[in-house]
Amino acid sequence: MISNEEYNKLLELQFDSKSNLSANKIISGTILKISDLQVTVDIGYKSEGQIPKEEFINTGHSDDLKTGQKVEVFIEKLEDREGNIKVSHEKAIKMKSWEKLQKIFDNKERVKGFIVGKAKAGLYVKIMGTNAFLPLSQIDVRPVRDVSHLIKTEETFEILKMDYSKGNIVVSRKAILEDKQKEIKKQILEKSKSDSVVNGKVKTFTDYGAFVDLGGIDGLVHLSDISWSRIGHPSDVLEIGKNYEFKILKVSDDSDKISLGYKQLKDDPWDNIETKINLDEIYDGKITHITDYGAFVQLSNKDLEGLVHSNDISWTKKNIHPNKILEVGFNIRVKILEIDQEKKRISLGIKQTEPNPWENILNEYKKDQIIETEVKNITEFGVFAKLNENIDGLIHKNDLSWTDSNGDRSLKKYQKGENIKVIILEIDPEKEKVSFGIKQLSPDPFHEYFKNKSKGDIVSATITKINNNGIEVEVDSFIETTIRRKELSKNKEEQNISRYNEGQKINAKISSIDLTNRKFALSIRQLEIDEEQSLLEKYGSKSSGSVLGDILGKALDEDKGSKEE
Repeated sequence: MISNEEYNKLLELQFDSKSNLSANKIISGTILKISDLQVTVDIGYKSEGQIPKEEFINTGHSDDLKTGQKVEVFIEKLEDREGNIKVSHEKAIKMKSWEKLQKIFDNKERVKGFIVGKAKAGLYVKIMGTNAFLPLSQIDVRPVRDVSHLIKTEETFEILKMDYSKGNIVVSRKAILEDKQKEIKKQILEKSKSDSVVNGKVKTFTDYGAFVDLGGIDGLVHLSDISWSRIGHPSDVLEIGKNYEFKILKVSDDSDKISLGYKQLKDDPWDNIETKINLDEIYDGKITHITDYGAFVQLSNKDLEGLVHSNDISWTKKNIHPNKILEVGFNIRVKILEIDQEKKRISLGIKQTEPNPWENILNEYKKDQIIETEVKNITEFGVFAKLNENIDGLIHKNDLSWTDSNGDRSLKKYQKGENIKVIILEIDPEKEKVSFGIKQLSPDPFHEYFKNKSKGDIVSATITKINNNGIEVEVDSFIETTIRRKELSKNKEEQNISRYNEGQKINAKISSIDLTNRKFALSIRQLEIDEEQSLLEKYGSKSSGSVLGDILGKALDEDKGSKEE
């Protein structure tokens, strides 16, 4: 059993050993216990310190924690209200980090840090367990829209500002890149003197080219310097994130512009072109681009490209946009029509790879020949029908019907794929044109009707429409004409159109016939004049002093008497 004297001596020794403990100091402690939420640390005081486990996570020391391990802690208070000591591992690390970072800042040295996430106007960076801020303006030498590729990456930084009282540290990645760029540009300038080749990673695409990371400085390979053949976009040849060899074409001394070439590392396909392709020969190719005026085709295994003009696509399909017949990526056969070495242009033909169907057409078909065929297409101006497997002919809407004046009603009667009978009106191999007719299969009813009619004959007509200029009438249910207002009566006061109604039957005299242009004119006025003249001749004369009223009276009496008999 320990005596009171021995206990007092031990107690004095304990307090003597703790005499160096005070608040705001960093000391070493030993881990006694680890739980899910807290780490218990012995610092040789009368009570153990309880540190939230989260602090070890924040400092990056949570993975290797174990009992008996020595850790640094910062004494915040020796005793709180409950008499417990308050210590912090995170603050101990932060204070030590601040001391080191201050020396780095004072000496204008650089430091590595880990980018942990996005901030409102920049990125959060963890440096030696301490939080720092990387503004957007200090991320890169050029404005950066997307910073996601930098998250969770380690970078080198320059400290721009430190404020311990506010806990603020501002760093720059841009300053590092600028210095790196200067060094790289210096090396590239040296290389450019000898047309050197550099390795770079494709960063981004634009419509005019691709930006390439040369290891801290960007270069541009223009679209025209990517491939000897035509391409529509850099992605046709290059791939973002992939490394390629590029040739340095130009480096401007007063700016950071570096022009690169990719195609220049390959032989120009136009060199010794006469050994690669021959005029009038047929080659395999692939369509790479389609325009309003034709299609560009890359010749297989030749790294050469030529243009098929729209006129050289098809013998029979005219005035059709190339994209209605061809498609990018199609494999086709083409014939070399022309090679212009000076302008580096190749003219190609697709239709020339097949026999011209127009060459012997007149030996197979004749004008006025009647054939049975199929409707291929219907347009606003007519119907296209098949002549043979390669050539179509047009039935103009005016050649559909004798009775339909403008052909619009007749157009609606036909359907694609319908079998019809037509007569060949014209074959013109030079203009590559075939004209068909349907109405010509039967006699012109206009000619048939007027074959036995003459000027002065009286015809019956039906009023179909009334307008200010006169009345439109139909004769024999299909022949139409207009009786002008002044021809409605010989008396001006009776030329009023209100006297007439649609559907009304009238008699009129033929005043003119034009068989060539299928036109004729009618006149009620002339009919009245002729009838009046006939009455005058029969019942009296102007010299006898008889008036028209008396003559008409006589004619009516005679007519009445004949009826009574």
